[in-house]
Amino acid sequence: MRIPVLAALFSIAMTTAVLADASVAGRWHATLGSGVTIDMTVSPDGAWSSRTLQHNKVVREMKGTYTQTPAEHGTGTIVFTPTQSKVKTGTVKPETDQYELAANGRVLKLTSEGDTMDFHKR
Repeated sequence: MRIPVLAALFSIAMTTAVLADASVAGRWHATLGSGVTIDMTVSPDGAWSSRTLQHNKVVREMKGTYTQTPAEHGTGTIVFTPTQSKVKTGTVKPETDQYELAANGRVLKLTSEGDTMDFHKR
């Protein structure tokens, strides 16, 4: 009985390890211009949340999970999948970003559809 339980726990631990990586974990902030800012929290366990403000008013809040596929030298792909959202306009769907960690892990660059956002670690 003990072996199947340990095997199941090991399987869960390995799955989580593949889905997320502590390298992008942290509290992040981006200033996008036109009074728009994004605060995002990324957990090493594969959870994330974000809040977008425009002129200090909340226009979007999301929570969800992410999967991360590291490449090399602090780069890779992240897929953010929302599970909860509050939005003023638009639709919410999974977002695939290419990421790059810069400045010794203090800057997270996320690029999606040709647009790059620079998040600074708080």
